[in-house]
Amino acid sequence: MKKSIVSVLLLAITFGFFGKSKAQEKDSLYEARKLKIDEINFVSGYYTQEGEHSSIGGGKGDEALTNISNSIQVRLLKNSQKYEHRLDVAVAVDHHTSASTKLINNVPDGSPTNIYSGKISAKTAASSGTSGVTGASSKFVGWRIYPSINYFAKNLERNTTYGIGAYYSREFDYQSIGGELSFVKASQDNNAEFSVKAMAFFDQRLEILPVELRPVNTGVNNKKADDDEDEHEGGDDNYKLWNKNSYSVNFAYSQIINPRLQVSLLADFAFQDGLLSIPYNRVYFTNNTVSSEKLPMQRMKIPLGMRLNYFLGETFIFRTYYRYFFDDWGIKAHTAQLEIPIKISPFVSLSPFYRYHHQTSNDYFKPYGQHNPGEKYYSSDYDLSSFNSQNIGLNLHYLPLESKLFKSVDFRYSFYKRSEGLSAHNLTFAITFK
Repeated sequence: MKKSIVSVLLLAITFGFFGKSKAQEKDSLYEARKLKIDEINFVSGYYTQEGEHSSIGGGKGDEALTNISNSIQVRLLKNSQKYEHRLDVAVAVDHHTSASTKLINNVPDGSPTNIYSGKISAKTAASSGTSGVTGASSKFVGWRIYPSINYFAKNLERNTTYGIGAYYSREFDYQSIGGELSFVKASQDNNAEFSVKAMAFFDQRLEILPVELRPVNTGVNNKKADDDEDEHEGGDDNYKLWNKNSYSVNFAYSQIINPRLQVSLLADFAFQDGLLSIPYNRVYFTNNTVSSEKLPMQRMKIPLGMRLNYFLGETFIFRTYYRYFFDDWGIKAHTAQLEIPIKISPFVSLSPFYRYHHQTSNDYFKPYGQHNPGEKYYSSDYDLSSFNSQNIGLNLHYLPLESKLFKSVDFRYSFYKRSEGLSAHNLTFAITFK
């Protein structure tokens, strides 16, 4: 229902702005430009990682994962006398395979057989069968599709831009519907700009527990193993549903100090409530029992950042970024990045970059087998642990100036390494058509 309301609203706004009558156009001496395709963006990515701290295995086990993603975005433009209208329509598809997902339906080798009675929470947000998420793939191989639509109207006289957007994402155990509103105000000389964006996402997740934690023959999560006669590996696809809501407000202010220096200040405020733990993540306790991950059902996150760009002649640009992050789960983090685009020719530029990140541990994280059974919250997901990480890479940017088809082509590679052992390679190819 939420998805339908958002879709109708966006269609009404789109036709309202793009479908002005001929009478209105005749009343103006300005000849409005027709709706046209401004550009088409295609992005393809390949990501692979290795590690030894699988959260599904309780903080131990193979973290090998491969993800292939493809997205396409079409940008439409139309000008009227006072407004510039832009409509971005995009769709993306990801496919990933993970070594640890097989552990959802199989007990890890050497795992304790005792089960801890702790539950994820005292209540559920919905019962099975009441939402669009109705059933999980028995193979647990992840496909994700996420379309989006964004509309922007820029007032050319006031130099202000209003925006509205809608998002949808679907995986085998997860569904998300979201929307955003944005406002941008630039100075008349375009040397300063202030922007604010508010976003809200309404997610639902199936409560898919590890196989040994599923109640037997209770109607919900009702198969401890494959003890029925159907073709599903993990039993019937009747699972409880949980809601997760995310809200954020993002502020940004940028200022051109002089022809060589530009500074931006960034501040985000985010709040989440609902099921914030992942049901099929295991946690092992000191008394050789096992349970599902349990985290608080609310979280506040505040990142504060700054960007500084310095133009050194026509050849070099120094792009710097710093962010401080903290939340009410105990994580504090510092992130710093340096990227140096180097103009090789009028057609080609190379941009080496380096990113460093340090964070403290979440209050509820402990490694495999170190949680006490009496703890209220517990997780062995190393994304919530204390670690340092480094990301280094290179971006190749090509401008085919004489091409009638291509506007730009980019190749980007990065290598990521965390102090706790996780490493990853990421390769991205992006092309923009005129």
